[in-house]
Amino acid sequence: MIENLKNTATVWSLMAKQDFEVIDYFGPVVVAAIFGVTLFLISFFIINFFCISKYDDFTQFEKFGAKHNWRMGPHRLHIVKKGGFIGDAYDDEEEDRVFFP
Repeated sequence: MIENLKNTATVWSLMAKQDFEVIDYFGPVVVAAIFGVTLFLISFFIINFFCISKYDDFTQFEKFGAKHNWRMGPHRLHIVKKGGFIGDAYDDEEEDRVFFP
């Protein structure tokens, strides 16, 4: 048992000590920034345009874009600016009407 402790102490004394520079501490910050940007891009481009239909509620991206005259989602800009209940907004749209001859 004592022999094992002596061998362990010898191994620890032979291992090199790591010295970190200031730039080494920025690694977690860079990884967190990349994660945040990736999460934003996925939520904006994929979820906002492909997973939300025109009958869903307005997203925060669309509400922000409406203030600056930008279309940032599946809903038309004038409908987002109009606000209100989303189901009523598309009732009078021509593309949703069915015409029988």
